[in-house]
Amino acid sequence: MASLTRSKHVEARRYLGSKGAELWWLLIVGGACAALLAWLLTFSVQGAWAFVLVVGVVALHQYDRRWGIAAMFAVWFLGPMLRRLFLLLTGPVGTDPLSLAPFIATAAIAGLEFASAHVAWNVRRVMLLASIGFAIGLPLGLASSPEGAMYATLAYLAGVAGAVLGYHERPWLQESNLRRVLLFGMVPIAGYAIAQRAVPLPVWDREWLEAFDFTSIGGVDTPIRVYASLNGPGTLAPLLGLALLCCLTVRRHGKLAILSAALLTTALSLTFVRSAWVALIAAGIAHIVASRGRSARHVLGAMGVIVLISVALAPVSHTAGDVVSRFSSIGQTGSDSSAVARQASFSALFPRAVSAPLGHGLGSAGEATRLHGETDLRAVDNGYLSLLYQVGPVGFILVMVALGLIVRSAWNGAQARGPGYELRLLLFAMLVYLLVQLTSGDVFYGPSGVILWFIGGQVLAYEWRRAMASPYASSRRSTTARQE
Repeated sequence: MASLTRSKHVEARRYLGSKGAELWWLLIVGGACAALLAWLLTFSVQGAWAFVLVVGVVALHQYDRRWGIAAMFAVWFLGPMLRRLFLLLTGPVGTDPLSLAPFIATAAIAGLEFASAHVAWNVRRVMLLASIGFAIGLPLGLASSPEGAMYATLAYLAGVAGAVLGYHERPWLQESNLRRVLLFGMVPIAGYAIAQRAVPLPVWDREWLEAFDFTSIGGVDTPIRVYASLNGPGTLAPLLGLALLCCLTVRRHGKLAILSAALLTTALSLTFVRSAWVALIAAGIAHIVASRGRSARHVLGAMGVIVLISVALAPVSHTAGDVVSRFSSIGQTGSDSSAVARQASFSALFPRAVSAPLGHGLGSAGEATRLHGETDLRAVDNGYLSLLYQVGPVGFILVMVALGLIVRSAWNGAQARGPGYELRLLLFAMLVYLLVQLTSGDVFYGPSGVILWFIGGQVLAYEWRRAMASPYASSRRSTTARQE
C-alpha cells in the first residue's frame, strides 16, 4: 500500500511538473508576444495588426489544420480591405506592413508542416527546382533594390511553400480544403463585388480610389471595374473563375450551386477581365478532354447558360451590354487599345528578357517595383514574361520544369479511376486555368500563386501515394525488409 501511495505521489508530481512546464512555456511565449505587440503599436498600428493576424493563423493551424488553412486564405482575401479600413484611420502609408501578413502567415504554417511531417521526394524536387529558379534573380535584384528583391523573394517563395500545404491534404483527394474555401469564401466576396457596382461605394473603397488614383479601375463618380475585398480586378477575377470551376463538382445542393454560380458569374463579368473567360474556356476543354468526353454535357451546359444569361440581359441592362461588348472583343485584339499596348510591351521587352541569362533581378517587375524607382515592367500583363524578365532564361526554365512535373502528375491523376476521381479532374482543370491566366497576369504572385502551388502539392502527393500503394512498391518494400 505504501509503495502504491508513493507511486501515485510520483505520478502526480510528474503530471504537475509537466503542466507547470507547459504553463511556464505559455507564459513566456504569451509575454513575449504581448511585449512585441506593445512595441509594434508604438511604431505602426498596421504592423501590430499584421503580427496579430499571423499569430492568429498559426494558432488556429496548431489547434485544427482545417481552420488554419481557412484562416490563411481569409487573410489573403480580406487583408486588402482591412488595409483600406486603416486608410481611414491613419491615412496613406508608404510601406504597409499589413501587405506582408498573408505571405508570412503562409510561410509560417507551411514551415511548421514541413518540419513536423514527412514530405515526399517528388514534392521536395519540385519545390527545390522552383525555388532555385526564383533565387537566380536574387543577386541582381539585391544589387539594384534590396527592399524590392526581398519583398519579391518572400512573395514568390511563400507561394511555392503552398505545395507543402497541398501535400498534407487528404491522401486520396476525396475532399480539399481549397475547394471548400473557394466555394464558401468567394460567393460572399462576389456579392460584395456586385454591390460595388449596384450601390454607392462605401467610404473605405471611395477613399482608397481617391488616394491612389487607379485609372484602370475607374473613378468615384464613374462605373468601376469591381474588385471587392481584393487589390484589384486582376486579382479578383482569377479567384472567381476558380470558384466557378468548383461549382461544377457540387451535386447534393443543386439550387444552391446554381445561385452561387450566378453570383460568381455576375461578379466575374463586372471585373471586365477578358482573360479570365479565355482561361475558363480552356479549363472547360481540359476537363472534357481529361474525362474522355464524359463531362462534356455538364461543362458545355454550364457554359451555355452563362452565355445565354449575359446575352439576354444585354438589351435591358447597360452593365450587361458593357460585359457582352467587352467579351465580344476577345478576338479583336487589333482594334483594342489595351491589347495593342500589351502586344507592344511584349515585343519590346521579350528580346531584352531573353538576352539576359540571369535576368534583370528579382523585384524588377510587378508589385515589388513600388519599393524603388521606375521600371519597364511595372504593370505585369504576362506572367511568363515577368518571370523571364526577372530571372532570365535559366531561372525561367527551372520554374517551367517544376510546373511541367506538376502538370504531368495532374494529368495522370485525372486519368486514374477510383475514389476522388471528380476532384482530380477539377484540380487538373484549375491548373490549366491558372497556366492560361499566366499569359495575362502574374499568377505566381499573391493568392493565385499560393493556390497554384497548393494544387501542385495535392496532385504530387496523390501520385506519390498511389505509387507507394502499387503492388510493385509493396513487393519491393517487403523484399527490402527481408534482406534487413
